[in-house]
Amino acid sequence: MLLLAAVGLLIVTLSLFSIYKSRKVSLLNEYENLMEDLQIIADDICSNLDAGDPEYDSFLETTAKVQAEGENFSYLLLDSTGIVISPEFMEGKELVMKDIRPVDVETPAYLAEVWGEDCLVIRYQFPDRPLELAGVFDMKYLFADVRYTIATFLLVLALFFGLLLLVFWVWVIPAVERIMARKEQAERELTIARELQAKALTQDFPHDPRCEVSAVLRAMKEVGGDIYRCRLIGRKLYFVVGDVSDKGTAAAFMMFLISSTIQSRVAHGAPLAGLMDDINGLLCDNPDYEMFCTLFLGAVDLDTLELEYCNAGHTRTLFDGDFLAQDPQLIVGIDSGFHYHTQRVQLKSGDRILVYTDGVTEARDENRVFFGEKRLRDWMQTRPAAESCAATCEALLDTIARFRGKAPQNDDIAVMCIKIL
Repeated sequence: MLLLAAVGLLIVTLSLFSIYKSRKVSLLNEYENLMEDLQIIADDICSNLDAGDPEYDSFLETTAKVQAEGENFSYLLLDSTGIVISPEFMEGKELVMKDIRPVDVETPAYLAEVWGEDCLVIRYQFPDRPLELAGVFDMKYLFADVRYTIATFLLVLALFFGLLLLVFWVWVIPAVERIMARKEQAERELTIARELQAKALTQDFPHDPRCEVSAVLRAMKEVGGDIYRCRLIGRKLYFVVGDVSDKGTAAAFMMFLISSTIQSRVAHGAPLAGLMDDINGLLCDNPDYEMFCTLFLGAVDLDTLELEYCNAGHTRTLFDGDFLAQDPQLIVGIDSGFHYHTQRVQLKSGDRILVYTDGVTEARDENRVFFGEKRLRDWMQTRPAAESCAATCEALLDTIARFRGKAPQNDDIAVMCIKIL
């Protein structure tokens, strides 16, 4: 609204300035035309004087408009002292001018108040006689068309801005209100998505003398599609890392469903393969979302230090400095008839398990080179044995950030590290 008012004020200012300039040009043009008339009248007066006819009144009153109440001023013939000689009704009077303003420095023309009227005054000095011819013209009559033009312009300008204001009121304001409403709705949905994501992720990691756990998530957008969760039930540490195919509110909702399903089922001792079947069915039974998910689901028996795991199309997990053997299995959410199976591996004290999403290995630098599995494995093999899981996760994120350089993050990154003590 303020911008509209500023534009309107600028247009009015430029328009009035243009009118002022055009009025000055019109005055100069009017001066040239009237000066030609004055010269013609002066030549005729000189001819009459040369012929011995001293009567000026009859000539002036028949060749110019005679001053009367409410009409234009006429031509006046002045003597050397500035006293009117002709016409007769002005004889003996002085041409009194107030508030004199020159039209142009190079012309004998003035804007002045004469007998209470704003007039254009042009004075012509006879070259060889002590006489002066003055043309006094009421500005109201000379520029009546200019006033009409200004009034018409201002009326059209008022109608234009009235129409503009109407369009603004009828179309722009409702459009802005709709945009603001959609923005508020998006912010509400984003808040809900953040809350769902927070509930889907583990905030307090379990503590046990036999293991240490930590995980981090760095989303590409405000709400990402990666998930991690771990829970200690009895003497078993259950954990999951996954990557939902979408982003935003829908992905956050699906993350929450997967997390809730895992948490409720492992609490009742559900087998990992059956749990993965249930999650697969959950996604396949909701075709409206059109999502799929890669998952790595594992359970560590802290008494026997045996790891049971199931990888559903997820990235290869690092174990003891190398990649964990895994059978290829289908991504969940593709085929409801697919049945998953688990694998097992024996752990020992000092082993570290690093589970991550593809945002790690598919991170690219400024030359679009991938971080890759080999670089990740080599990096993992250089980590100090005494390094904590939290330090390992943060160090990996820093390493990827340095690798990318100025290249933007192109996917969510989730990392979980488990260390057997």
